[in-house]
Amino acid sequence: DLSQQACMSESHFHRVFKNELGISPIDFINNERIRLAASLLQDPRKKVKEVYMECGFESRSYFNRMFKRKKNVSPKAYQTMVSRS
Repeated sequence: DLSQQACMSESHFHRVFKNELGISPIDFINNERIRLAASLLQDPRKKVKEVYMECGFESRSYFNRMFKRKKNVSPKAYQTMVSRS
């Protein structure tokens, strides 16, 4: 979708994006989704399922994997940790 909006082929868009920002478009999008998820998980009433769906992830396992990769802790553990602070 992004490459179409930029009127570029997917490969050219990917190359330009990575040259400009230093990361791939999907990594950028996932970073933003995880940042939003971390913010939403600060509410102890929010369920992890609500959060990952609200952030645009279709799979809980993929969300968990990406969240752990970025935050070094599972989403539920992160929520517990920040709600105690």
